[in-house]
Amino acid sequence: MLSAIRAARQRLSPYLSPTPLVRRDALSRRLGASVHCKLETLQPTGAFKVRPAFNSVLAGLDAARSNGVVTSSSGNFAQAVAYAARELDVHARIVMMSSASAFKRDRTRALGAEVVDCAANFEARLQTVQRIHAETGALVLSAYNSPETVTGDGTLGLELLDQLPEAFCVVVPMSGGGLISGIATAVKELRPGCRVIGVQAAASPAWRVALDAGEIVTTSPNPSLADALQVAAPGDLTFPIVQRWVDDVVLVSEDEIEAAVRWLAVEEKLVVEGGGAVGVAAALAGRIDRQGLDLVFVLSGGNILPSALARILTT
Repeated sequence: MLSAIRAARQRLSPYLSPTPLVRRDALSRRLGASVHCKLETLQPTGAFKVRPAFNSVLAGLDAARSNGVVTSSSGNFAQAVAYAARELDVHARIVMMSSASAFKRDRTRALGAEVVDCAANFEARLQTVQRIHAETGALVLSAYNSPETVTGDGTLGLELLDQLPEAFCVVVPMSGGGLISGIATAVKELRPGCRVIGVQAAASPAWRVALDAGEIVTTSPNPSLADALQVAAPGDLTFPIVQRWVDDVVLVSEDEIEAAVRWLAVEEKLVVEGGGAVGVAAALAGRIDRQGLDLVFVLSGGNILPSALARILTT
């Protein structure tokens, strides 16, 4: 898969620039380690999802331009696909549950996508995507469970090793597992001694449950500030990759996520959404083995609702 990740990096280079990897002094002092943050918050749509979105559309560009693309997302992947489709002259249909906020709908439409409503459950999302595909021939894009997604996400792993070859541990937020699968594959193939740790919200612990069971288990995610990480079950593609390459998966509470968002905003002057801050939350809570060495946190997104950020900063 490493060769496919390298090919994805070449494919994406005309459209996406590398994001900064910056050392953070306050966090380094607090954790007793040399801490670096990978700022995916500075991507065009504010999250890492543009990597797999561009890679997926580019991989099937002829079909996409003929029939469009369709995916289901109420968050960062929706905006990423909308942006990539606009840049590549492709019609995008985004299936969103009726419970999705007007803020997210408006931002997705503003990027040129067609938003299609469905009932507020994961099964309805899947059925609506399948119906649109059957009716239009639109190329179906997965947010996390396809080779194009994983290899697109893996470009982040190549990039951070270029920026910090001596990285000792990389801490990655987990949802369906595309991001950590891509990063872990790239990092472990090139630097086997580097640890890769995944973090989920305790409110949505699908990965911890599945790994403990040794098989994919369907769970019922609960509401969380880390809404971008909510998932009912790991992907069948990503599960064995995580089993092979990821050293540990830890969970963080809602209070710990809020504390990390607050710390990053106040002490580091970084606006990070709940899902993007879970790695820092785990470290601040003492769940990451630091050993004083080079530690990388992937800040995967910065699309926090202004009202949520205001509440966190004033409590």
